[in-house]
Amino acid sequence: MPGIASDDWGVGNLDREMRLVTLADNSAGLRRGVLAEHGFSAYLEVGDDRLIFDAGQTGTAVDNARALGIDLAGVSIALSHGHYDHTGGLRRLLEATGPVPVRAHPDVFMSRYSRRGGALRQIGIPFRREDLEGMGARFELSRGAQEIFPRVWLSGEVPRAAEFEGPSEDLVVVSEEGEIVVDPIRDDQALIVVLERGIFVLLGCAHSGMISTLVHAKKVTGCDRVLGVAGGTHLGFGGGDKLPRTIEALRGFDLEVLAPSHCTGFSAAAALAAEFPGRFVENSVGTEIIL
Repeated sequence: MPGIASDDWGVGNLDREMRLVTLADNSAGLRRGVLAEHGFSAYLEVGDDRLIFDAGQTGTAVDNARALGIDLAGVSIALSHGHYDHTGGLRRLLEATGPVPVRAHPDVFMSRYSRRGGALRQIGIPFRREDLEGMGARFELSRGAQEIFPRVWLSGEVPRAAEFEGPSEDLVVVSEEGEIVVDPIRDDQALIVVLERGIFVLLGCAHSGMISTLVHAKKVTGCDRVLGVAGGTHLGFGGGDKLPRTIEALRGFDLEVLAPSHCTGFSAAAALAAEFPGRFVENSVGTEIIL
């Protein structure tokens, strides 16, 4: 079983394959000196390779990394998708990392909106590409899956394999014809780490669906075992039978670690904790997963 939330990293963990630390999340738990926000960012170590997945909404990922003793200098960046709560911290992050590759989907800079009560609210990335490039971001944009480090994959576009994981009607874009249409969020992607006993999947928001993402991760890597999953699941939005059907589908994966956060929401997280005792990890700022 994994080591969870270790405060003495390096002691007794010499054989670890992966270290994952949540840097930005909606909750900060009981960890001292860290801040919470509506957003997501995580730090990943696999061997000698280091990566930041998403940047959070503001600069809390950088502040929290400092509080947790994580040096971000030279750490590469990957983005799950182009919403503000995953990209708004990019300026602060680039100040901490210095010039580094930033891997993302070509749609990451699209203008995006939330539609509620008839009003549109902009929710896309709050920076221009050229401004971020001026700070040292070296964008590498791809629609397909790619192995960005040995044993670390960026999933690329995720086909929806589960019919109950449809797009959110309140997330929209403006078409070339000026019409407001549902945003398919094609840039939604996940990180996949190939470990000795299976794969570990890190989600940003899972707009394409958690189950669809896990199915896709198996196809991308050729690995049949999903050892664990962490990050945003978007189960906190929408109703109907999405949550119970997701739980039913998750039973077929035989996960050892289930660590949802961010857009999962309290009710969905509580349901997952009840259904998967011994496997569920309460994931908030400072949570470490060591495998």
